[in-house]
Amino acid sequence: MSSARHRIRGLTRTARAGVVVAGALAVAAAALAAPQAASASPEDGDDGTWVSAWSAAPQGPSTLGDFGVETFSGANQVTAVQDLVPPPTTFSDETIRQVLYLHHGGSALRVQLSNEFGGTPTTLPSVTVGVRDGDSGASVVEGTQRTVTFGGEPGVTIPAGENVLSDAVDLTTEAFDHLVLSIFVPAGNGAATVHGSSMQTWFTASGDETTAAGDGAFAERGIVLDRFTSTFTTASYYATGVHVEGEEGDGTLVAFGDSITDGFLSDGNTDTRYPDVLARRLKDDPDTAHLSVTAQAISGGRVTGPGIGPSGLDRLEAQALDQPNLAGVIFLQGLNDLGTAVLQDLPATADDLKTAYREIAERVHARGVPIYIGTLTPAGNLLRPAPYGVYSTPQAVAARNEVNAWLRGEGAQYFDGVIDFDAAIRDRIIPDWIDLRYDALDNLHPNTTGYEVMGRSIPQEFLDAIAAG
Repeated sequence: MSSARHRIRGLTRTARAGVVVAGALAVAAAALAAPQAASASPEDGDDGTWVSAWSAAPQGPSTLGDFGVETFSGANQVTAVQDLVPPPTTFSDETIRQVLYLHHGGSALRVQLSNEFGGTPTTLPSVTVGVRDGDSGASVVEGTQRTVTFGGEPGVTIPAGENVLSDAVDLTTEAFDHLVLSIFVPAGNGAATVHGSSMQTWFTASGDETTAAGDGAFAERGIVLDRFTSTFTTASYYATGVHVEGEEGDGTLVAFGDSITDGFLSDGNTDTRYPDVLARRLKDDPDTAHLSVTAQAISGGRVTGPGIGPSGLDRLEAQALDQPNLAGVIFLQGLNDLGTAVLQDLPATADDLKTAYREIAERVHARGVPIYIGTLTPAGNLLRPAPYGVYSTPQAVAARNEVNAWLRGEGAQYFDGVIDFDAAIRDRIIPDWIDLRYDALDNLHPNTTGYEVMGRSIPQEFLDAIAAG
């Protein structure tokens, strides 16, 4: 395959900007009363050359509670954070502006919005997208802002429990652009479907400011001072996916997992989660540059049962297997099944995880694509426990080590390869600990350097195999 075919599109922002959408998007009272109903689901129709360039796994408003942030037990709420930065889960007559880091470029895009966890229909009368101007904030490059339509109409009503995929938007993007997505939410909607810990600042403005190119009317809501504030105050609302129309042969590689795939405790606004590192690595190689990485992770999520959000078994189909032009899956999840599940009286055993992993491998292979599984990363022990305790008990440590031994041995036969994330970031003397160079100081989550090591540790032969199809 040629280097020219896979090179990152290098057009300047000025050259690729089309005609600016003229005027502000006016929404008449009649349109508010009867907006376009959601009619398309993400899997409808032919995939063509579409791939997923960004995604956020929906969790539901209960994940953040009433302005609170859920702890790792999946049950208790941390209320101190809500007083510092109250990220609302219900919006009224305001515009949400979110910044989305694209892992692939294309000649057009589609936006997926979700009301999966809403109890009533959600009406969103105005949605726009544009390419961010600069390296921070939420201003839009002149000439790139576009109105997003649904069935040819601006605005959409999404039934409770449903998702909607927009019409194709005529906007050329490049890999690693930051897409600015603006959504007007009128009064009367219920709590928003949400993805927590997005690690990216978000903004709100009063009224409908979706067509504003600048961000002067917007206030920063996901305040990012360090990795801790970005973990607890950033979120993605309604938006769960961006597809881009690429070229023949482009494919989607899904990174599926929990908080470690989600980049929990990485540095905010730096795009340094391991899937981000992997995406940049793929683009640096002409033989793999046609692949896009999309992260489908939920911090606190589990494989075998519900935790924070649905179980991995329950969400695998919609969030991984139904991605456009699926090329492969990297799966890393299971620590919470052995840890926080105990606090919800849903403990899993090593054998439970092995059974679930075999089922997941079978379901992915049934779609005709490979799956690569990661070993479970260190989670402390009684000598140096993770602060959340349950991950570091003798029982949890023994189960984690049993699962990893199985993956490196007998269990490897069920997968196309095993990625030894554990070996990449563990302490060389006490392997139940994270190496201090890579530790976010909780002996459970990697820091930004640790995520970089993880993204670089995936064997090149695995990526070449996925790229070859």
